[in-house]
Amino acid sequence: MRSKNSSQLYQPVRELTLFSHLALGRIATKDGSNMPHIVWPDGTPCMLANLYMLNLRERPGRGEKQGLSRRGSKGGTMGEYAAKLSQLVRFCHTNGWDLIQLTDDRFTLFINALRSERSSQNPEARKKTETTLTAVGRVCLDFLEYVGAFYGDSSFVSEQGTIRATKKDFSIPSRNRGKDIKRSYWHHHSFSSGERIKKRNPIPAENIEKLRKAVDKAGGSRFLQSRRHCVLSILEQVGPRRGEVVELRVSEIMKASGMEHPMLKILNLKQGEDSYRSVPVTHMLLAQLKKHIRLFRNKVIKSKLGKVNDHDFFLVSETTGKPVGADLITNEISKLRSIAGIEEQACAHMFRHSFVTNLFVLLIERHEFENTNDFRKALLGSEKFRMEVMQWTGHQDPSSLDHYIDFAFAKVSNYAHTVSSVHLIRAQEIFDKMLLELSQKLQNGTITVDQHYVELQELISLRNKDFETAQARDD
Repeated sequence: MRSKNSSQLYQPVRELTLFSHLALGRIATKDGSNMPHIVWPDGTPCMLANLYMLNLRERPGRGEKQGLSRRGSKGGTMGEYAAKLSQLVRFCHTNGWDLIQLTDDRFTLFINALRSERSSQNPEARKKTETTLTAVGRVCLDFLEYVGAFYGDSSFVSEQGTIRATKKDFSIPSRNRGKDIKRSYWHHHSFSSGERIKKRNPIPAENIEKLRKAVDKAGGSRFLQSRRHCVLSILEQVGPRRGEVVELRVSEIMKASGMEHPMLKILNLKQGEDSYRSVPVTHMLLAQLKKHIRLFRNKVIKSKLGKVNDHDFFLVSETTGKPVGADLITNEISKLRSIAGIEEQACAHMFRHSFVTNLFVLLIERHEFENTNDFRKALLGSEKFRMEVMQWTGHQDPSSLDHYIDFAFAKVSNYAHTVSSVHLIRAQEIFDKMLLELSQKLQNGTITVDQHYVELQELISLRNKDFETAQARDD
């Protein structure tokens, strides 16, 4: 039983089989694993919320695939829905109201209660932005429409209903240039439209360098230091989302390492279940990851789980050998940011913004685009160029890249040189950074002069190999 003060009212059910239908006298089932189970604050199941979760199981997700994503330690997109609904469930329980007893005034009171919450770290700052509030409110209205239908009141949530809200329709361009995908969202008068959506900026190169130095200052075992450096390298050079980082597999690293032109296969969380993309990577990055596997990761697996139970995940816990969750990435960056003394925001997703922006800078220089319109025309007009960009970034809709294009042109205006090869310049930049890290290790006394010489020769060899690969890719 959970206490009334429990901070989380849902938990993904790791193994769950659901009834589907009867066929030829036999019961057919479907997979429901990792679906969130929602409870009231007193620990009793919230029946309507869980029925709504079952409804989401059938709703088309990204790529028009059936069912919203349930991947990850928190239940994926369905977990996000459950987290938002939990706030309404808690609010109703606190006030002693059943869900069907909500009125327009009571829903407004709910939104205003969320709006009044303060940040635990800064009491003067609000806990949620208006954008976050609206996102929570829209999910709750969608749920309450379901509640009304369950009780036979189809107008429970409507323009003139008990809860006065408006459903607005919009279209998303199809990735395959077929019919547009129809979507809708709810609007309620308690939502504010006055706050501009804040987009995170790319993380500055100097802050990445500060985070790397903080790894050595943070202490901890050599395993932790190596894993932290690997995480920073993956974030910077591959541009994944944090949930994609923890899904990276050893077998894919080894497979990429054996390629003449290495392509690292990573999960693409924003395009439905079992969707992947392949990102060009350097031999230098792969060598760093393989070193961590050989010296640290495999030893932990062997001692904690046994070699036969190796689950293939690259990032593992030093104490248990089990795969780590996406929250570890957030916590590690937060800890390093504190040690580095970085006052402005620094989070894992800002690495992704930096990766895409830097990629676009190189593409602008290589193709000699003169302005943002030229870049957008190429993105929409050239199938080959668009597929290359979308493969690297993992985006589904070209319009979602607009702010990256703006960032890139703002950055490229300060450049005086012309780059002929995207892959070549990336390889040189990575070599420069890894060379600096190697020099700092020697200076800090973490490696000997002999070790420095051996690793330097290996780094130069890998750089030359990456240069050859870059030239081959651009031919």
